[in-house]
Amino acid sequence: MLLPKRLELVHIAKAIEFVEDETTDLVELYHEQANVFSAVVGIFGQKALHAFSPYKKHKHPDVAQQRFPDLSLGGKPNPPPELALESKGSSRPWAIQSHYDHPGWYVVWRYLVDPTRKVKPGREVVVWRVDVVFLNKEDWKYEGSTAGHSGGGRTHTFGLKCPADKLRGAAAFELPGVALKGGRPVMVEVIAPPTR
Repeated sequence: MLLPKRLELVHIAKAIEFVEDETTDLVELYHEQANVFSAVVGIFGQKALHAFSPYKKHKHPDVAQQRFPDLSLGGKPNPPPELALESKGSSRPWAIQSHYDHPGWYVVWRYLVDPTRKVKPGREVVVWRVDVVFLNKEDWKYEGSTAGHSGGGRTHTFGLKCPADKLRGAAAFELPGVALKGGRPVMVEVIAPPTR
């Protein structure tokens, strides 16, 4: 598994704790608008990486909030793709959507909401996998808007082509005891290897 220059697993581990802590109090938003909650997870991932890693938010608020990338190594403006990092939250196991098709690094916080707080004791929001992947412009496909004069629909986005193939081996973190079954993360028994 490759990581962006100077990003380390300890930065991701600290960011996971922060994301879970901060989003638990906002879980009602998930039940009202799951897509907005996913954006909030991505925002907290961005804040955490800004705090714990050498990747920093762009100094210009318009770029940091509305454009690509969320972060760059040292906060440098106009970074090359290899030093650009976008933070995304998703409850889906593979898909990645973006309003941009820019090349760069993408950190995707795969989360689930567990009202029983049993998947990870004490946590209602659980990050069960973090994908870190470098994507090129060619990896994206345009997904047109379904909005029109008659109303309704969503804005255009770009979706990752063949996400399961592209993300194979890109997990920087996987929570033990969680596996995909029928396209959903579920608890599974963790069997310890035999001791000698």
